[in-house]
Amino acid sequence: MRVLDERLEKIKEEVVELHGIAKNSVELCIDALFGDENSAVKIDELERYSDILNTDIENEALGAVALFQPVARDLRFLATIMRISGNYERIVDYALKISRCRANRFREELEEIRKVLLEMFDILGSALQGDVESIADKLMTRDDMIDRKSRDIIDRLKGEEMTDETLCLIFSARFLERIGDILAKTGARILYIEKGRRVWIK
Repeated sequence: MRVLDERLEKIKEEVVELHGIAKNSVELCIDALFGDENSAVKIDELERYSDILNTDIENEALGAVALFQPVARDLRFLATIMRISGNYERIVDYALKISRCRANRFREELEEIRKVLLEMFDILGSALQGDVESIADKLMTRDDMIDRKSRDIIDRLKGEEMTDETLCLIFSARFLERIGDILAKTGARILYIEKGRRVWIK
């Protein structure tokens, strides 16, 4: 195996790890929102580690470009993987913001959104291993579902007194919607790596 191939494989493994961290943070953030302090503490730890890992990935990718001057798919991989890594780090940031809120209502609706987001993570996890079959349609369908569910929560909260809980619920719904958008865009970037063409998903 070429030295560059070894470097690319290491970077890919780190991105897969960051993918898992982002997924875990989304899984935990709803529990934290509804008062699970252990989940809140865990997300705080995940957020700090995701910052470090994202920086490492960026530095290693830039170093590989400077050292090996890759072309074609290798260059496309390195240029795009930094954005994918940044996307996952942003998702953890949103999960952290949700975890710092507290609410007692809309748990069932928010858990439904979480379920769809976790499905999107699973689709992207397979895509990172090369399985990009119908990825655009799968992600777009689920992202549209999240948009509808998030906006329904926000619409139902309109007109209420803007208590801390109401604001937390509105912000949480919006953050979850943005996480869905980021996951859809991440899918488009994975397709670009694999196929060499840009695909609009979101």
